[in-house]
Amino acid sequence: MAADRMMQDWRLRWAFPALGRVPTTWPWRMAHRLGRDPRASRLATERFLRDRFEQVFPQSSAQERERWARAHMDMLATEMLDAVALHRLGERGGPAISADGWEEVLALQQAGQGFILVLNHYDRLVAVAVALARRGIRLGMLTMPVLENPGLGDVQRRFLMRKIRTLTDITRGQWRTSGEPLRPVHEGLRQGQAWIILADAWAPEFGRLRAHRFLGGVLQLPTGIERLAQSTGAALVHGRAFSLAPDRLQVRLQVLGGDPAAAIDTVIAQLESDVRERPWAWWHWGQWDQMWRPAV
Repeated sequence: MAADRMMQDWRLRWAFPALGRVPTTWPWRMAHRLGRDPRASRLATERFLRDRFEQVFPQSSAQERERWARAHMDMLATEMLDAVALHRLGERGGPAISADGWEEVLALQQAGQGFILVLNHYDRLVAVAVALARRGIRLGMLTMPVLENPGLGDVQRRFLMRKIRTLTDITRGQWRTSGEPLRPVHEGLRQGQAWIILADAWAPEFGRLRAHRFLGGVLQLPTGIERLAQSTGAALVHGRAFSLAPDRLQVRLQVLGGDPAAAIDTVIAQLESDVRERPWAWWHWGQWDQMWRPAV
């Protein structure tokens, strides 16, 4: 385990940053060969994923489960390269990002309407924020704590902090964590700002949860987004990212109307549909037993 952690730290500190400096989009086509994890860890994770996919999708074949597990690990490696080379996403010499529906989002901002950009841990989600920022949309970001997270090692913590700083440089917005006072978020939304929040963020200490139908059972997810939208009058925009190739991404944006709680139900229903279509692209299979419950 110690050797695996050292190998992963080596990838985070040196290998991926060096790869991210290589010209053209060649690094994104090679990231899966470097891999996020050492070989032994990757094989163990792939075995875990195959078992999970068999549990959740019992009608799938062994070949499908093998392909999904490998695709999941490839996605994580490519996203790690995205993180160290964020400044290249959507720019010449970096992965291309198309965006469907961004004009509706621009109209919200031009009208002075604050909104929450609702994302999920699905595929290379950071592309959604970058795509909007490249088109002139300023975005704040609300995340779970990083510095105070005891589950992160020093190298991982520095890696995430560098990723967040680079992303906020691109989006030109503030960064706040759920462990800090949220008054700037409330005031910003009322004043017409846009903030990114993840709908499927989850931690054991979360208290105010609501059940959503999901893959034959229910997901227990926090209600913070819908309560924030209700109290501030903010609109909700659902953003989704799809990897068409390692160096080509598509972003789909949808402005959600109506009651915030119903809008979040729509977001999770769409996530369920996306996960059924591309199981490998969801990040949270390791937290399945904590987040998901059988339907009563």
